[in-house]
Amino acid sequence: MAHKETAEKSFRIIFIILLAISISLNIYLGFFGFDSYLQNTSEIYIMESGMLRNTMNYAEGEDYEIVYDFEDAEYPLLLEEYDIKKTAGEGSEFEKALRLMNEYAPRLKHKSNYDNSVEMNALSLLEHSLDNKNNGINCRNKAQILNEMCLALGIYSRKVWILPNSVYDNDCHVVNEVWDTKYNKWIMLDITNNEYWVDENKTPLSVTEIREKGAMQEFCTPVYEGDSLNDLEALKEKHIDDFLYIMKNMMYFYCCDSQTVGETERMYMLIAENLGTDYEYLISEESWNASPLV
Repeated sequence: MAHKETAEKSFRIIFIILLAISISLNIYLGFFGFDSYLQNTSEIYIMESGMLRNTMNYAEGEDYEIVYDFEDAEYPLLLEEYDIKKTAGEGSEFEKALRLMNEYAPRLKHKSNYDNSVEMNALSLLEHSLDNKNNGINCRNKAQILNEMCLALGIYSRKVWILPNSVYDNDCHVVNEVWDTKYNKWIMLDITNNEYWVDENKTPLSVTEIREKGAMQEFCTPVYEGDSLNDLEALKEKHIDDFLYIMKNMMYFYCCDSQTVGETERMYMLIAENLGTDYEYLISEESWNASPLV
């Protein structure tokens, strides 16, 4: 009997010790997390920026001219039905496009596996999805809406596919760029995430500028509607998940040869010279970044 009591007492002591260890471990992990590469955002950024740094120089492409259509018959209907001029307000092209994005981004539910079943134009897509949580659309279609709204206002705007460099990664993203005469350059707007990006001087950035900043590990950060620009480092940390997502999709770019209602079949690609491709329509870096005003 004494042997049995001793064994039970020993078992209880071992159980209490193991329980204490388990509780302590969970408390530690709750406060400090795993010391793991997969959970270390700085290490993920090192990986992503290194990939971009190794592909800094673009392939030699043609000096193609991207066409911007401001005369489509659907633009007056779009302007009238949604009172876009009032929403856009006054100011620079970037400021007008930003107001449009801030107005419509929250009203378009995101659905990554949307089947692109609705005709690819702003009027059809807005009728289908605006303020309708049951009819989500993906980034490609949201960017089409913003693109046509900007073009209807006479703003040079283009829809840009940003892509990763992995045969195992089927995910990409689609954003917009608008030409702003105040900054004299292209500026990226992401209507899906309702954001634009800035550098350490609070200057809005283009897709190629974001790519270069990432490659050189120079400062840049997403900015959401309502964000304060007083502490940019804190802002970057706040949006670190989105920061890393966009960076992994900064390997190469596409856009349609003509920016208009719907999408044209021909697309131009801007890609690094050492990634390699047999794609026919490679555009030069100079043509991609060129002002559409000349």
